[in-house]
Amino acid sequence: MVSTKPVCEPDRRYSQKEAALILGVERHTIRRWENDGCIRFEVRKAGRTKFTTGRQILKCWEATYL
Repeated sequence: MVSTKPVCEPDRRYSQKEAALILGVERHTIRRWENDGCIRFEVRKAGRTKFTTGRQILKCWEATYL
């Protein structure tokens, strides 16, 4: 987990991999946090891929780091 506030656009959509890079953790950790309810992902109708927003990434960082 990065110790400084992550830099991301609040309204942009991010994949699990991108969220992991921004937060400085592995993708598997993001999946565990999703299961624990720390970060919320939605599923795109086209392609069925998961995404989250920058707001959710910042909210997860604040809940985990602060």
